[in-house]
Amino acid sequence: TIYGPNTSDPAFHRGIRRLLLTFRDTPIIIGGDFNAVTDPGLDQSQPGAGWGSGGRALPLYMATLGLLDIWRVLHPGERDYTHFSRAHNTWSRIDYILVSEALFAKIRRSDISSLHISDHARVEALFDCVSDGPRTNSWKFPRDLYDDDLFRAYIAEQ
Repeated sequence: TIYGPNTSDPAFHRGIRRLLLTFRDTPIIIGGDFNAVTDPGLDQSQPGAGWGSGGRALPLYMATLGLLDIWRVLHPGERDYTHFSRAHNTWSRIDYILVSEALFAKIRRSDISSLHISDHARVEALFDCVSDGPRTNSWKFPRDLYDDDLFRAYIAEQ
């Protein structure tokens, strides 16, 4: 999970990019409040208000690492927002779930929830976690739990 600074901090985004580069050969799922927009024309209620505190850093490391903004890919051209700024009276989409291109085929859907208590709306994603190949290990219930009185009492209560 990421919480990007809401003031300009290029060192933060350089650090995130460097950290993610260490996982370059690993599928990545990362989400959070990046405090940056990837497309000022679509992701702000007042287009042209700027890129946010992340500047152009977020789209840059997305491109470098092959990360996709799953909501935008599934909803091209659509306007929806994840944050309302009372100070500026504007809406922006600054919260994301980013995934490696290799994982994109596993995504069934992505939605932005309604704003309720927070000043941020939740970004949701549903992944298909079914294995593509044969299972090498089968999970088995730990047999010693059958003899554990505390565990059996807990299950009985449920």
